[in-house]
Amino acid sequence: MRERRFFSHIVIGGPQIFAVLLLAAYAAQCLTLMARVPFTLAEQDHIWAGRQQLEYSAVPRSFGYSPLPNIVAAAPMRLDENRIPAKNPTPDNVKKEVRRLHWMLRMPFLIVGLLLGVSLWYVARRLYGNGGGYVALSLYCFSPAMVLRGAMIQEQSLATWGVFGIIFTGIAISHNLYAPWRKWRYRTVLFSLAIAMAVSSHPAAILVLPVTLALMLYLAPGRRWASIMVLVVALLIGGVLTFAAYGFRAGAMFDGIDLRQWMRYTPKGAQQVLLDPRNLFERFNPAVIVLLLIALLTYFIWKRTRYFGNTAPLLIAAGMLYYALISPAALATSVWALPIVFVFIGGIWADLLETRHKLWIGGVLILLLVENAYYCLRIVQNHLS
Repeated sequence: MRERRFFSHIVIGGPQIFAVLLLAAYAAQCLTLMARVPFTLAEQDHIWAGRQQLEYSAVPRSFGYSPLPNIVAAAPMRLDENRIPAKNPTPDNVKKEVRRLHWMLRMPFLIVGLLLGVSLWYVARRLYGNGGGYVALSLYCFSPAMVLRGAMIQEQSLATWGVFGIIFTGIAISHNLYAPWRKWRYRTVLFSLAIAMAVSSHPAAILVLPVTLALMLYLAPGRRWASIMVLVVALLIGGVLTFAAYGFRAGAMFDGIDLRQWMRYTPKGAQQVLLDPRNLFERFNPAVIVLLLIALLTYFIWKRTRYFGNTAPLLIAAGMLYYALISPAALATSVWALPIVFVFIGGIWADLLETRHKLWIGGVLILLLVENAYYCLRIVQNHLS
């Protein structure tokens, strides 16, 4: 299909249309869950915590460490406060009101899930071409963990998008540090927004900043002071935005970003929770495990695949999963790692598709991706029953 360009930056062609179709499949699964699954206790806690912050400027008793998701969950109700409800509270009217709240309060988290998918597609395609982008986005759009988080109110999707943005925006900035300032000033702003989004959604996300700085110093050896200054500027702006998410209350912010509860060494409890079959296969279903094992085997055997674009996602994802296995943030950190795992898998399989055995490899890849989609749809169906 012939590509068309709009506003000099927006390109629409076959790859973009295929990506939109995958994201539409993701949205369809999320919308089905949004319409039919009742609010969980955790969702209700997020909504009430957000109302406490917005209406009473109070520190919520639950989810005090994640002010941004709380505000996002409660903001639609604040915007809708002048709506006059039905005067006759019949069962039908109550059901209609609850159904409306399902759509209204959960929709921002679906939008976050779609934007995270767009970000993953952009990164994977820039790193590995169309093949890598297709694989990574397919795994994302049919990941039970990501679909469930796109359909419900929780803090993990915003934190995941922020963590993903911190890592790959930092890498992108470091590649442009030799260019004039105007070439990377906008990415510095995006870097700041990613820091604020991640830290105001989960304080443990701040642990990726030293890793990102190390990558930036490695990629720009002649501009290391510039890397440090970019990070300092981004931290200052991100800190102010995080302070704003806490309602400019210093006490609430210092309590919220206290890392002591997230830095405890609890391997037994973390592994018991994360390795529970329901949680494990929600994140790494059989097809993803097979794709990942083949990717790891290829990486260690085939020297051609051991370049920075594959090595960085592998090391970062491995670090996150190790942290998930030893800390109280097991469930959250394992979700943060998923998009990075999908990027790594996409990169290795894109390399495999360039070999002379690409037809056989493509056939195996399609079968595994179809199985992954089928498994995800079964999980969604189970949540509806």
